[in-house]
Order: sequence, then structure tokens, then C-alpha cells
Amino acid sequence: MKEETLNRIKPYYQTGDPSHDWNHIRRVVNTCYKFGKALGADLEVLIPAAYLHDVVSIPKNSDERSQASQMAANLAAKILEEEGLSKSVIEKICQVIKEHSFSSGLKATSLEAQILQDADRLDAMGAIGVMRWNTCGTLMKASYYHADDPWGVDRKLDDRHYSLDHFETKLLRLKEMLNTEPAKKEGEKRNQFFLTFLSSLRDELNQS
Repeated sequence: MKEETLNRIKPYYQTGDPSHDWNHIRRVVNTCYKFGKALGADLEVLIPAAYLHDVVSIPKNSDERSQASQMAANLAAKILEEEGLSKSVIEKICQVIKEHSFSSGLKATSLEAQILQDADRLDAMGAIGVMRWNTCGTLMKASYYHADDPWGVDRKLDDRHYSLDHFETKLLRLKEMLNTEPAKKEGEKRNQFFLTFLSSLRDELNQS
């Protein structure tokens, strides 16, 4: 994408949420470019979608969260129209944006959507995933864990109020939801980091 276009996009990611800032976008774009080249994806569709996939960001605990990718696609269409892209290309980009989101529950119907899904999900895993997980819980004013039952053995999981619950409700499920072989390979490594982190946390909580 043109430098002036990127400069137009950047302010949308200055929201005070480091889990969805410009650095997140750069990581996702870089992963999309790497996987896209390896798998023969249409980079003219994939890369703009990666840059614009979170151009509208809705808090995780908002009732509108499932609509975030549709809102992002709508705004992306306006931005891309002003940049002079053809209607057919814009429609493809926006479809990829709509389908990428975990919260939307949509299936990725193209290689480009599969790759963006994978790149976004990988960024929620591993060491950077732990950093983003902590940010998400903090922004929602959630406790780190339930004082009497940290692991949700005898209670219903509630990741809006207890951050640790988010591993069971989402993060540990991501490995099985990856689409492409490069993502699955990387996902194994990042999921192992999760397991190591949780094991260490369990040991520390058992000592306290």
C-alpha cells in the first residue's frame, strides 16, 4: 500500500490499546506477507485487508463485539474507494476482513481470509499473546483469577471478570482453529509457550 494511505490508516490504531495498535498491525501484515508468498495468495487483496482488519476496534466485553469485523469492512471500503481501488477488489478485501474475526464466527471462504485469520490468531498466541491477554483483561478491569477457584474447576468460566479463564474459553482453542500448514506449525510452538506459562503459574499459585 502507498505510504500516504498507511499514514491515513495509522491514526485509527491510536486508541490506547496496545493489543490492537500499529505494532499489532505490522506483525499481522508481516505474517500475512510471509504466508501469502509461500502459499500463492493474492497479495493485492491480502495485504490491504491485513492493514485494515482492525480499523474499527470494539472492546472485548462490548455487546457489539461480534459486529466489529463488519464495521471494519465498512470503513475499509470507504478508505479504499477514496484511494481509487476498483469495486471488485474492494469487495474481495472487505470480505476477507469480515471473515477474519474470531468473534464473528464466520468461516474463511478464501485462501486470503484463511491466512489473515491465521496471522491474527497467531498474534494472540505465544509470548506476545500473553502480553496481549494481560492487556485485554486490564482494559476490562478483570481480576487475574478467581480467588477461591483460579482454574474454574467448580464454577462456570467467566473471562469478562477473570483473565485466567480466557485461556480455556479461547486461547487454548486457537491451535485447532488454524487453517494453513505454516500457521499450524507455528501454532504448535506458541501453544507450547502457553502450556509452559500456565504450568509455571499453577506452581506459583500453589505456593501462595
